[in-house]
Amino acid sequence: MEKNGKNRFCFLTLGFTTQQAEIIVSALVKITEANLDIVYKDMVNKMQQEITLQQIMSQIANVKKDMIILEKSGFSALRAENEKIKLELLQLKQQVMDEMMKVRTDTKLNFNLEKSRVKELRR
Repeated sequence: MEKNGKNRFCFLTLGFTTQQAEIIVSALVKITEANLDIVYKDMVNKMQQEITLQQIMSQIANVKKDMIILEKSGFSALRAENEKIKLELLQLKQQVMDEMMKVRTDTKLNFNLEKSRVKELRR
């Protein structure tokens, strides 16, 4: 290949005429420029990359905050439900204790009445 005065390479050694070589080189330059344009469009500079990274990190932080809030609210709901169940259990326990006391009192009363009736019968 030879370099002519117009900064174009000629393929004279491969059997091409100067005109053919210039057309081939021109086509290769256009294809290369088009490919580079496509590559440059897909590339981002460091500043754009940093901005995008910061945006993504901010979104991740927001998701983490939302997850913590959801966990806390879910935990709070469970805690409230647990307290409600505890209160109901205490009420049921008190009702059972009251019933047991009533049964004991009724049983003692019945026992004392029966005892008194037996004493009366023996006389």
